[in-house]
Amino acid sequence: MSNNEVKHDGIVQGIEGDKVLVSIIAKAACLSCQVKSACNVSDLSEKIIEVNRFDIDYKVGENVTVALKETTGFKALFLGYIMPFLVLISTFVLLSLFTKSELIIGLGALLSLIPYYLMLFLLRDQIKKQFSFFVHKR
Repeated sequence: MSNNEVKHDGIVQGIEGDKVLVSIIAKAACLSCQVKSACNVSDLSEKIIEVNRFDIDYKVGENVTVALKETTGFKALFLGYIMPFLVLISTFVLLSLFTKSELIIGLGALLSLIPYYLMLFLLRDQIKKQFSFFVHKR
């Protein structure tokens, strides 16, 4: 494993053909938080990650580490947060040049996200190919 990977510990939940289903616990940055004792259980959520299986055989219940390249994480950050923000702000600015109605500006800016997310939905298979996880035995 290299240092330029985002890693999560997980447990193999199932094997379906050439895919391994790994359960990870997503934490809300609890380890580095100063007030982690004030958090409740809702800050933890279980996620199932689908990983392509290669030559290594895995068993259900086995402890593994799921890794994703950092550069892929930045791409996900861009598609999920930065690009929608840019679409929202640019639509807001453009609409404010053409109308003074705050209702139209606000609704238009929010509605501009529908085509963006629809495009992401339609291209999900191509996007999914760019985000490949890796499984390492612990």
